[in-house]
Amino acid sequence: MCKRIISFIFAFIFAFPSTVYAQGISISADNAIVYDKISSTVLYQKNSDKRVAMASTTKIMTCLIACEKLNADDVVIISDNMLKGTEGSLIYLKEGDRISVYDLIKGAMLASGNDAANALAVYTSSSIKSFVSLMNVYAKAIGMESTSFATPSGLDNAKHYSTAYDMAKLTAYALDNELFKSVCSMQKADISINGKTQTIYNHNKLLYQIEDCIGVKTGFTTKAGRCLVTAFDYKGNTVIIVTLNAGDDWNDHKKLYDYAKRKYKTLAKNEIINISVVGANEATVSCVAKFDISYFDDISIKYYYYPILYAPVLQNTVVGEVKIFSNNRLIGTVDIIAPESVKVWQTTR
Repeated sequence: MCKRIISFIFAFIFAFPSTVYAQGISISADNAIVYDKISSTVLYQKNSDKRVAMASTTKIMTCLIACEKLNADDVVIISDNMLKGTEGSLIYLKEGDRISVYDLIKGAMLASGNDAANALAVYTSSSIKSFVSLMNVYAKAIGMESTSFATPSGLDNAKHYSTAYDMAKLTAYALDNELFKSVCSMQKADISINGKTQTIYNHNKLLYQIEDCIGVKTGFTTKAGRCLVTAFDYKGNTVIIVTLNAGDDWNDHKKLYDYAKRKYKTLAKNEIINISVVGANEATVSCVAKFDISYFDDISIKYYYYPILYAPVLQNTVVGEVKIFSNNRLIGTVDIIAPESVKVWQTTR
């Protein structure tokens, strides 16, 4: 059999503006953005460049750094230095407690524990001050040009602010980290403190209401108001929505997600691919690739399969694959399948 894989490339280019302004959408948020992760396109924005407090959505950065810098299995011994200045949402850590890095990340992301966030900060950088400096280094590297971090937890501080746009960019970056993505999408999780297990629940109720939701983080302080960052997996695309200071954030995100879905095009079809077959009565076998992909920007499709099959070929055998790219990033993979069996060539006497 020839081992060379045939690749066919079909590119379909569609032009879209870099920012789309929605008509007729009324939301409660003072600041908002809808952001397509793959193409980095703004689908909707409302005061998205205004610098404002962002409350516990800050913990996206804190936990991202922990996911990248720390060993999830490390055991942290809680010190008094980690607990100073913590208030608001807590997982109620005490000095001398033993808890893993992984459980601290879950405690910070799901239960929004300010004590968990501070513990991660001190364990990573030895002090809150040093960790905050690291947060700002990360922010600059990610391209968060209008952001200043002053706390790992998101408690109010005059030097602690961001924008809806910057928080969307941070979230897009963070979701590329598999550990971070897996934690922020948990509806609930068990954590162990001193060997005693307890269950914590995610504050983001959209995870319970919308199947497509994959997180990310809630937040609230008196200064910031209600803040919410969510991400949705829409047919291979990742839609990120950020609202800051929103009185009705849950409904805001539902409205904005519905709006975003209408901006995507859909490729839905059954592609027939005829492949030569050797050792059978038939010269070719008609294989099928079923598409159901949504995309926003340009799309390219690549077909990979062996040019010749050898009988017998069993029904539903995978004989290749189709990869779908948007902006040169993989958004979906579809199997090429032989829908019916092909028997070995036979003669009649």
